[in-house]
Amino acid sequence: MALAVNATAVAPNRGGHLRLFPWGGDSSGTSTINFSAGRTRANNAVLALGVAGKVAAAAELSGPAGGTVHFVLDVSGYFR
Repeated sequence: MALAVNATAVAPNRGGHLRLFPWGGDSSGTSTINFSAGRTRANNAVLALGVAGKVAAAAELSGPAGGTVHFVLDVSGYFR
């Protein structure tokens, strides 16, 4: 099972990347979206679903600890 999504990084105060991956799976894969400070960016992706039909997200920001980014995940489709 998988989802078709649009992932948007909103108002990051540092550059970085966001990884979306199956819940309970390995988070070290390829980034879903890369972003820079102060720029809203969006990207389409197809995500495999993990345990109990869930997905997980991990954001990694450059620089010292304490950075922030908001993200929006719009689901546009479901595949069996």
